Amino acid sequence: MTEQYFTAGEIEILGKVVNSLGIMGSQILLRHRPELYLQAHANLRKCRRDSEELLKRLDHMARQSKDESALRIIEDLDVMPEDAAQSLHIARRCLLASAFLGHCIASYSHPRSETVVRLQDKRLN
Repeated sequence: MTEQYFTAGEIEILGKVVNSLGIMGSQILLRHRPELYLQAHANLRKCRRDSEELLKRLDHMARQSKDESALRIIEDLDVMPEDAAQSLHIARRCLLASAFLGHCIASYSHPRSETVVRLQDKRLN
């Protein structure tokens, strides 16, 4: 990885991807809120379109550490699972990708300088 830390904007994108992957995985298993599934899928496609370079960096990190790649799972979610075994497999991959991204947020969100604004430095008007 060329940069050791993620910017505040990148962390926000990672949070959206983690949230959407969690929703996708849960809805693949439960299938009781199809509108959530569709919204999460749309969010993931938008993140892939708008933040491809970030997702490629994360893909490289995931491959190096033998973790599940969010980019690969986003691509694979375009095809609906055909049976219970495939549903469990894709839901598992969503969970693993979410765990990896959560680790990235926790491990690489410490600012080198002012990359991430501290809460006490933010002013509410």
